[in-house]
Amino acid sequence: MNGFDWEALMRRLEASAASLAALGAEDQAARERLLKERAAALAAATPTAAARPDKGIEALAFRCAGERYAFEAACVARVLPLLPLTAIPGLPDFYAGVTMVDGEVLAVLDLRVLLALPVSELTDPSALIVLRGEDKRFAVLAEAVDGACRFAPEDLGHCLPLLADLDKSYLLGVAPDRTALLDARRLLNDSTLVVNADR
Repeated sequence: MNGFDWEALMRRLEASAASLAALGAEDQAARERLLKERAAALAAATPTAAARPDKGIEALAFRCAGERYAFEAACVARVLPLLPLTAIPGLPDFYAGVTMVDGEVLAVLDLRVLLALPVSELTDPSALIVLRGEDKRFAVLAEAVDGACRFAPEDLGHCLPLLADLDKSYLLGVAPDRTALLDARRLLNDSTLVVNADR
């Protein structure tokens, strides 16, 4: 009986292992090439920020004194149903009072008073729009919240007669549908709206 050739078997096994290893390396290289090709195709199909067309100004539209206004969405922290307000004696008239939001006391502005808006049909506020800046937050009364909208900068004129004095109106512009875009950043940074205890 012939003896079994163990050395030949070992050579065949080593050759098979080498072939499998080479196949695995080719598969890995092929996968990497495929991923690079896909990444390049995706990069070519996705426009850069500079190449993207201007998408306009994202805003939140709301009603106040029977008119439609909006704040830039980047300055809006949240929208809430009207919460109980506590009047604080000595505050300027444009403050409706203060309210508690998640344990934080927020001042609440009444734009109707601040902007001296003529009110033909008085509607009670039903919502609060909380505005946020770098180090300041307060809420603004709204009669209703219409929701998100977008403005093309080139469409914003300054033709709203109720806010003709631009230096005092916080007005950024008026859209063709007569929505007045208000400058929330200016409101948030206006030192005349800050109430100090020693006033």
